[in-house]
Amino acid sequence: MEPTELEQHEEEPILQLEFLDEVHHSSMLKSLNMMRKNRHFCDVILHVGNTEIHAHRAVLASASSFLFELFTNDQDQNQKRLENVITYKLNGGFDQNALEILTDYAYTAKLIVKYTQVKAVFLAAKRLKMERVVKICGNHLIKHITVDNCIEVRSLPGIARNKDFIQQIDTFITQNFAEIVKSNNLLTLYCAKIEVLNQSKEEMSFVNQSALCRLVLEWIRRQINEQSLNKDTLSEKTFMLYLAIDNSLQDCMSLPSGDVSDTEIVQDYKKMSLKNTSKIKIKPLGQPSKPRILIYNREIGEELENEIEPDWNLIAAESVGEHSFLALVTLAGKLATLSIQLRLNPPQTPSPTLTPDASRCQSEEKPDLYCALTNMSSQRCAHGCAAFNNTFIVCGGYDRVECLRSVEQYIPEANVWKALPQMRESRGRFKIVVVNKKVYAIGGSNGSTELDSVEMLEMENIGKWAKVPAMPIARSNMGVTALNDLIYCVGGWNGQVGLKQCDIFNPDTQKWSTIAPLNTGRYQAGVTVFKNLVYAIGGCDSWNCLASVEIYNHEDDTWKVSKPINTARRGCGVAVFNDKLYVVGGSDGSHSLNTVETFDEEAQTWSVGPSMTTARANVEVTVVGGRLYAVGGFSGKTFLNTIEYLDPKSNEWTTFIPKGTCDAIARRKPRSRRNSRKSVSEDTQKSSLLPSPSEIFRSLINGTEKKENGHS
Repeated sequence: MEPTELEQHEEEPILQLEFLDEVHHSSMLKSLNMMRKNRHFCDVILHVGNTEIHAHRAVLASASSFLFELFTNDQDQNQKRLENVITYKLNGGFDQNALEILTDYAYTAKLIVKYTQVKAVFLAAKRLKMERVVKICGNHLIKHITVDNCIEVRSLPGIARNKDFIQQIDTFITQNFAEIVKSNNLLTLYCAKIEVLNQSKEEMSFVNQSALCRLVLEWIRRQINEQSLNKDTLSEKTFMLYLAIDNSLQDCMSLPSGDVSDTEIVQDYKKMSLKNTSKIKIKPLGQPSKPRILIYNREIGEELENEIEPDWNLIAAESVGEHSFLALVTLAGKLATLSIQLRLNPPQTPSPTLTPDASRCQSEEKPDLYCALTNMSSQRCAHGCAAFNNTFIVCGGYDRVECLRSVEQYIPEANVWKALPQMRESRGRFKIVVVNKKVYAIGGSNGSTELDSVEMLEMENIGKWAKVPAMPIARSNMGVTALNDLIYCVGGWNGQVGLKQCDIFNPDTQKWSTIAPLNTGRYQAGVTVFKNLVYAIGGCDSWNCLASVEIYNHEDDTWKVSKPINTARRGCGVAVFNDKLYVVGGSDGSHSLNTVETFDEEAQTWSVGPSMTTARANVEVTVVGGRLYAVGGFSGKTFLNTIEYLDPKSNEWTTFIPKGTCDAIARRKPRSRRNSRKSVSEDTQKSSLLPSPSEIFRSLINGTEKKENGHS
């Protein structure tokens, strides 16, 4: 039977010959390269400097899209050209050795480059649009990146257009920037010099360098986009900026005369700037923004991160001195540095929140009947404090220099401090709580990052702090309290925003669980238990101090809004004292406070309470022995190592205790010079009615009965 036409068609593929020559492409390239070297059939000459490179246009055009376009354009313009060999002179700084290497690559598919020539080959390949070679050379440069050459590599044209290259280099620079700033490599870059004014040392000590650098970067971008400045004029002077109420940096030239921040420093800056008005023009604001405190908005730069265009970017920042920062950035795609200096510029008017000496009731305490409360061993701010068996324990915090691990216990009966074992980790902006005779130190910050770790110290059998299961998320500045032997962790700061998340820890099961979230994300809120309910009072929502109050009912797992406090504040201490809820000190966003508010649960009203002797922000309070103690904090001028308490009999705050206690101490052990130093409290030192603690103590120890200021 004869096969049909269809069957014949199906058999044809079986009969056809198929062969793939695996060596043809390499042998052909080898032959072409040999012809190039012998100058056989070469139809193009590339001139670079004094060097001539003979080659075949077809081969070069297939390897370089740049040369393909060059040859094509020339052919279109010279269709009748009869020359067999065409000469091209390449301008633009081509390295002749690099061009020879790339020509060899076009014929051999091999790239052999000494490390010292990789940069030149990368640049030539980028210019010739040989993208595969660009990628190979770029990866090689990044693989061998060092502290000494990373800035040079980051500055190479073409590097910034490759996201993978940029990510790898910027990661290396960020991790090693502390070493990079010590070298001279940054001196070759363009530098913008900026001064940022602060109204107090507190602001300067808490400024977040990354957020500050992003704000400065955004200010520069805004000035250049609005054509108020260009990069050349930006380097001609040092600009003085302040943080406006809209959370943006503004030039101090826009501050109106007579403003509280229009100090001599600002006026001198204005005079110097006016001399250069022909060169530098500052675009005036329609309505000058009011000054705003940088410390309380230290994270606002985070929200700018996604808004800033890719060619306006913060790569790394480092503190290079006291209140001085150096940042590596890209300005419109060009690598540059920012030199930022914080300057103290106190307002011309005194703080309205500090209680004048004359406004306080004169104390009836007699110097020979009282002695001063003993100071802590360290100044502490944003620390942890909790009551335990008629004593209270103080942990960690900041002493302006570093984040602390130290722990001490105050014994009011003896007016002495006792050292306890140090914590496992340095912690600030955290809280402690005592449950079942165990002290729990929860979260906080180690000075550079937020912590999720928790540790515990047994007070009945004091040894070392033990590790406890970590929180669900890392956070600082949260509120912590205990109810029904469960530990509540409320809100906080995760490094970006104020948190709504709330969690509880069960010491028996050693497990964390999440409860209903807050209605408003907040950190640095005062948190305590009152009438079997958890109160979250004030705090900050990322930018603004809050007056709002929320109450948590554990029975139905809900938060509800309650009566707000009279003064918005953050970093306050809260405690239940004499069946009332007390809110003590804190900051209103501009000043440290010494004011106190009390809450009457039946009347649902907040009332003004007695003011402390010293303004205290980030203060801790606790109730021991029928006294409400305020411990440490920041006065607006200095970190405090002092304590004071509210005397329920006089309803006044005091830093003194009855003589009987002092006499008992004197009989036991002479007071050390360290503990006899004056209190840091400015108001106590200024009082004309009370002598200094050291004078009181000397009088008691020597048994004298001298009179002070008319009191016996």
